Amino acid sequence: MHLLAVVAVFGTLAVRRRAPTKVAGTPAKRGLPHVNAKSAGSKSTKVLKTKSNNGMLVTVLALIAIAVLVLGGVVYFAQKGGEANPITFGETADPQIEISDEGVVAVGEADAPVVQIWEDYMCPACGSFEAQYGEPIATAVEGGDLRVEFHTLNFLDGQSGSGEYSTRALAAVQCVAAKSDLSTFFDVKNAFFAQQPAEGGGDLTASELASTAESAGADDDTVECISNVETNGGIDKASDSADNAQQSIRDITDRVSTPSVAHEGELVDIQDPAWLTNIIG
Repeated sequence: MHLLAVVAVFGTLAVRRRAPTKVAGTPAKRGLPHVNAKSAGSKSTKVLKTKSNNGMLVTVLALIAIAVLVLGGVVYFAQKGGEANPITFGETADPQIEISDEGVVAVGEADAPVVQIWEDYMCPACGSFEAQYGEPIATAVEGGDLRVEFHTLNFLDGQSGSGEYSTRALAAVQCVAAKSDLSTFFDVKNAFFAQQPAEGGGDLTASELASTAESAGADDDTVECISNVETNGGIDKASDSADNAQQSIRDITDRVSTPSVAHEGELVDIQDPAWLTNIIG
């Protein structure tokens, strides 16, 4: 809109600058024949006006063309760079994966026993939980014996160097959930915990998370989404999801801690090594 206003101003200036100057008629002297100035100069005056109008038109059209090119470039780079590969909750590449409007990632058959897991990608205890139970959980889900709802928090953001690693990692995982298959989702999730930065200043950038995901089997579309979570709306979605996760765990317990697991509305004692077997039978 600003560029179009500039075009309008330049067009107006062009009209003012090129407008022909009125020539006042010269009174006829006594004894001399009266000459009709309009008639005598009509042909040359018309030619001058036509040239002036053509010049003005060319100027305005050139400015409009420049404005269109500039606006087109802005839109193109916004879509190609800043808005590259955003995700939409509710849309996933694998029917075995769902992302709710609240940002909860659910995996597995709908009629399988359901557990809720609350975790934070900056949480060392969550990393240990993943190392111990990540593979058995993935096997149970892929075998149709378990459905898991992952509620990811970000209350440890402040422990990272950037102050937002937990949120960034969640945004990356949501990219994977939306664009990859179930097996890749579990592989990338495991890789993120395996390369978890240390509390108290550790960090990984979006590009580094994208590289980790790629090494774990994520395709180019997913990698691009992760690389752009800072600018494609991923961080905002992840932040809202983490807020929802915090509320959901408070519906189960007054003590917010990670990792936490719930089944049928009750906290599960994950110190019991048989907890998963007890649920899936």
